[in-house]
Amino acid sequence: MRRGRRRQLGQHFLRDVRVAEAMAAALPSLPPRVLEVGPGKGALTTQLLARFPRVHTVELDPVLAATLQARLGEPSGLEVTLGDALQMDLDAFAGEGPWSVAANLPYSVATPIVRRLLWAGETFPVLVVMVQKEVALRMLAPPGNAERGALSVEVQLLAEGELLFTVPPRCFFPPPKVVSAVVRLRPRALVEREAVHRAVALARRAFCHRRKKLVNALAGVMPNVEAWLAAAEIPAHLRPQELGEEQWLTLARTWEVAA
Repeated sequence: MRRGRRRQLGQHFLRDVRVAEAMAAALPSLPPRVLEVGPGKGALTTQLLARFPRVHTVELDPVLAATLQARLGEPSGLEVTLGDALQMDLDAFAGEGPWSVAANLPYSVATPIVRRLLWAGETFPVLVVMVQKEVALRMLAPPGNAERGALSVEVQLLAEGELLFTVPPRCFFPPPKVVSAVVRLRPRALVEREAVHRAVALARRAFCHRRKKLVNALAGVMPNVEAWLAAAEIPAHLRPQELGEEQWLTLARTWEVAA
């Protein structure tokens, strides 16, 4: 593959077997099916096939998708789909039961892919994904942390997460200019889907003004923001990054009642 094409797709191929083994080992043995996004040359795929009877890969690069089966010796449990993870039909996977997810995600599209998979809820009960370290820290940043933002709120409303380990550039070819991190996410049951949607929308609006107090960051959302915050039992002087995900959910519920 020409270097320009590889750069366009944001491809940094994992070449460290120990990292691939650790990612595969981080998945539970059940369900016995794994969806791998972006298998590349198959370093992680090989380790997944060693643990699971069925691995379904989705690859955007047509050359890599066409050659993966042969590269790995035509394993019977491997299915390869040429496609875009941002466009694939996730409902089709739901019909077959739950799937684990494993992925070394391209940095440029890692966040929207993770968000899309998390919103699918119980279809994907566990995700083990490699992303840029800074993105991992934002996903998992607790209240009060400088890295906390709207992404933190969304991910933590949708899943329980943990950072498993970091991965240095030398583990890839070509080596990226940043450190990566592997995160394990366990999606929650989406009992209050609409309330979570509203909470995320509120967080996004507020974090556009992250240095302002909440009463000012949410100005215009309600006629009387102070009364709204009081009803939700949230101090008006707090800043967006100081709220936990449950407080955002409470704001969303109170917003619905007051609207």
